[in-house]
Amino acid sequence: MPHKLKSSARRSRRNRKIGVIAGLLILVAVIATLAAFYLVGGFNPAAAQYGLLAEVRGSGSTNATGTQKYDAGALVTVQANANSDWVLSEWLLNGNSVGSVNPYVVSMSENRNLTAVFTELPHQDRVLLQTSMGNITIELRDDKPNTSGNFKKLVQQGMYDGTIFHRVIEGFMIQGGEVNGTVSSIPDEIGSNNHNVKGTIAMAKTSQPNSATSGFFINVVDNSKLSSTFDTTYTVFGNVVEGMDVAEAISHVPVDDPTSQSPRPLTDVVLIKATILP
Repeated sequence: MPHKLKSSARRSRRNRKIGVIAGLLILVAVIATLAAFYLVGGFNPAAAQYGLLAEVRGSGSTNATGTQKYDAGALVTVQANANSDWVLSEWLLNGNSVGSVNPYVVSMSENRNLTAVFTELPHQDRVLLQTSMGNITIELRDDKPNTSGNFKKLVQQGMYDGTIFHRVIEGFMIQGGEVNGTVSSIPDEIGSNNHNVKGTIAMAKTSQPNSATSGFFINVVDNSKLSSTFDTTYTVFGNVVEGMDVAEAISHVPVDDPTSQSPRPLTDVVLIKATILP
């Protein structure tokens, strides 16, 4: 009887050892499986991906379109490109304004919705002057409504068509706008930002205040400091945006008397037609 008890005890101890070994083998297998899972990215947060939806409001585009997937933590640079006469006013990230820095860098820590908001610039009228020496395009200032409005009205009436640049002084300005018919004088619009710099167009007038009618001149150099009263006398109502080379070429044409106050080109420089651009 004692012999049978000893055999049974030995078998019990042997079974316990086998069970422990089997348990260890199972634990090792589980650890190996989990390690392999981590190595291939099963629980690696960096392996997660998020969507970036890029949208546009207004007239423009971005270098990201539609929805794109990016790894978690990625930094995505989005560049906005405004169309002509539009400007990027702000970015909206998930509906919230995040400023207007361009390009904008998005950190992909969740799904994102980025909207580029474009705003149209205020429209300013442009006038095309077709001359016998080439075209000049003038952009009218909207902060000089009386002067710009008078100029537009004369253009629309065709008053400038077929006129000439009757006073041309090299290193100073070219003057035109003497029209047939009576044109009422308009009030001066000087203000603190009235500067006769190169490429500006201003109203010609007599020495008397509020005496401008139809005559105008284009500054071919910076005349803002020509005298202490120049900028406070002649209303600047626009800028040359195209064709400044034409204006400068006109200023170099031969004239009848370069020493006079009103030198006239020996060959007429004609303002063939003035047109308000659409």
